[in-house]
Amino acid sequence: MTEMTRHRTAGFGASAMLTVLRTPFGRRLAPNLIELRYRGVRSGRDIALPVSCVRSDNSVVVRVGRPETKTWWRNFHTRQPVSVWIDGRWVSGTGHVAASGTLEHEEVAAVYQQRYPRMEIPATDPFVVIDLAVDPLRRGAARRRDGLWRRWFAMVTVGELLGFAAPAVAGALVWDATPAAVIVAMLLAGAFEGAALGWSQARVLRSVLPDMRSASWVLATISGAVVAWSVGVVPMISSDGLATWPLPLLLPAVVIGGSILLLSLGVSQWTVLRRHIPRAAEWIVVTAVAWLGGLAAFTAITSPLWRPGQSVPVVVLIGVLGGFAMAATMAAVTGRGLTRLLGDGPRARIDDAATSVGSRRLPTR
Repeated sequence: MTEMTRHRTAGFGASAMLTVLRTPFGRRLAPNLIELRYRGVRSGRDIALPVSCVRSDNSVVVRVGRPETKTWWRNFHTRQPVSVWIDGRWVSGTGHVAASGTLEHEEVAAVYQQRYPRMEIPATDPFVVIDLAVDPLRRGAARRRDGLWRRWFAMVTVGELLGFAAPAVAGALVWDATPAAVIVAMLLAGAFEGAALGWSQARVLRSVLPDMRSASWVLATISGAVVAWSVGVVPMISSDGLATWPLPLLLPAVVIGGSILLLSLGVSQWTVLRRHIPRAAEWIVVTAVAWLGGLAAFTAITSPLWRPGQSVPVVVLIGVLGGFAMAATMAAVTGRGLTRLLGDGPRARIDDAATSVGSRRLPTR
């Protein structure tokens, strides 16, 4: 089926849409559309048409709206071989109809409704379930996980490094300034760092979570960064740092401040991520561990190098060097956490929804 060359379509609009789907921009423009190819049972003709679908484990679910006005889905009353253009490649499989009134129809409808909670799905609408070849999907999923981690590591390392340059420069410039000036400068610099980090992360996330709004992610990251820097600025405005604080005050301050510092970014980003993937709360733990490792790397590099009386360029250079180690550590840990949360592919939320319905895969005939 994947070698078919001559395929009939439903008209110019369908042909144009199929052409767009095969371009590098097709997945972004229409992430829920795939090209379906099959051979007509009665006509023997090779047909190609674009269909809207929902991914579920190793299956693709296509809802047939207003089925009385369409005939293509009737070819799948018995199992038929198909090919689908999905995730930038051809995958073979078999398709069959999940007829209304069956248990399979109820389970498939529940999966579809999970993806489109506001859509009204008449009980009489059939679904075409396409079971995809498992091995190619698994190999593709492994490649996507590796590719996702590499893109995330590269983009986030650069984004955080560029963003952290602002606090590094601001801290060097206002080191001897009044507390009010230090607070304003560092919070503004922290907001810039959050914007750079959030933008670099959103660039990668949008490729696997197309429904996510980049602006929401960036704003959440800025909010978390500002909260974190509101804690990080405290030692800077204290005349002798924290060394002069009494122990009964120092210990709870360190515990509370450290918790806010490590959790603020993950909590802010979780408010966006929870709408797109299951187990999103784990992202809070992932980011906390990542930033703990990143701050440890930053401290290990900068503490032996920073000395009183150093020039501003030297202070900034040391800060940027430590910032690179921090950014790379944080990007590596969060990248691994992200690939684990997303599971075998960009539709992890739908895959989990499928397994949650009756705790089993979609049944086959």
